Amino acid sequence: MQNALYIEVSVVGVALLALILSNQSKSVGSSSLQRQFNRMIYSTIAILIIDAACWVIDGTTFKGARTLNFVVETLYYFFNIFMPFLWAVYSETAVNPDARLVRKRVSLLAAPILVYIVLLALNVENGLIFFIDAKNVYHRGRGLIITFLLAYGYLLYACLRALWKASKFNWRGEGKQYLAMAYFLVPPTIGGIIQTLFFGMNCIWIGTVIGIMLVYIDSLNRQISTEPLTGLNNRRELLKFLSKETREFGRSSVLALIMMDIDHFKEVNDTYGHFRGDEVLVFVADILKQSCKNTPAFLARIGGDEFCIVYPTDSVEAVEWLIAKIGNNVSSWNASHVEQIPLSLSIGYSVWNAEEGDTTNALYKRADQSMYEVKRARYSKC
Repeated sequence: MQNALYIEVSVVGVALLALILSNQSKSVGSSSLQRQFNRMIYSTIAILIIDAACWVIDGTTFKGARTLNFVVETLYYFFNIFMPFLWAVYSETAVNPDARLVRKRVSLLAAPILVYIVLLALNVENGLIFFIDAKNVYHRGRGLIITFLLAYGYLLYACLRALWKASKFNWRGEGKQYLAMAYFLVPPTIGGIIQTLFFGMNCIWIGTVIGIMLVYIDSLNRQISTEPLTGLNNRRELLKFLSKETREFGRSSVLALIMMDIDHFKEVNDTYGHFRGDEVLVFVADILKQSCKNTPAFLARIGGDEFCIVYPTDSVEAVEWLIAKIGNNVSSWNASHVEQIPLSLSIGYSVWNAEEGDTTNALYKRADQSMYEVKRARYSKC
C-alpha cells in the first residue's frame, strides 16, 4: 500500500512536469535558457520514474532482481546530483550575461559531479553511499551525507547567485524574477529534511516539482506583466500599481507620476530603422533602471517611446531631484557612447492630490501635459 502511494506521487509529479513541457512546446522557438530549464525538467521526470522503480524492485526476489535494484539505485543517486547541477547551471546562465564567464564557472561546477561519479563506481565494492543486502533490500551507506552535501551545495550556490542578482535591482519589477529563483531551494529542502529524518518518506522530489512549478508560474506572470523588449513593467501593471498606491496614499507623503518620451524617436526609426529604434529604447530603459536604483520607484514602458515612473517619496524636491538625476545620467551616457545616436528625454510630472478628489486619469493627464510643455519649450529653442 505504501509503495503504491509513492508511485502515485511520482506519477502526479511526472504529469505536472509533462504539462509544463507540453505548454512550452507550443511556443515558436526557444531560448538557450529555456532549453536549459527543460533539461532540468527532463532530469526531474527521469528521477521520479527511477524513484518509483526503486520502490517496485526493492525487496523482490526474481532472477537478477538484486543486480537490477543496484543499477536503478545507482541511477537514482546520480540524478540526485545531476538535477541540482543542472539547476545551478540554469541559474548561473540566468544571472550572468557574460557567456565566457558562464562556461568557466560551469566547468568548475562540473568538477564535484565528476568526483561523485567515481564514488558511485567504487560504491559497487565498498557500499559507501548505499548497499543492497542479500534479500535485495536497499540500505543507506555511511557516506550518504556526501550526496546531500553535493546536492544542496549546488542548490545553495544557485540560491546565493540569484539573491546576489536580485540585490542589483531595488526598483520594483525585475528583481522578482531572481527572488523566485532563490526560493526554488525551499520546497526540496523541506522535503529533504523530512526524508532524511523519516526513512521511507518520499518527499524530496515532489518538493522539487513544487519548486519548478513556482519558478514556471513566476515566468508566466512576468510574461503577462512585463514589457518584453526593455524588461520594464507594462501599462497593465502600471495602472494596477498606481491604483493601489493612490488607495493607500498617506497625506504626509508625495506620490508623483513622472512621464517621459524620447525626443526625435520617430526620426531614429525613419532614418536608421526599427532595429536601431529598439536599441535606443533598451538604452533608455537601462538608464532609468540605474537612475531609480535604491529608490521605491516603479518603472514602466507604456507604449512606443513613452515611459512612466510612479514615485512615492517625501517631497516634491525629491521628485525633481530624481528627474535631474535621470537627465545627468542621460548626459553621461551620451558622453561615453559618442558612437551611438545621442539620447534626449522630455520629462514632466504631476503629484497626486487626494484632498481635491483627484483621480488616476486626471493625474495621468496632468503628467502628460507637463511632459509636452517641456517638449514644446525645448523645440521652441531649436
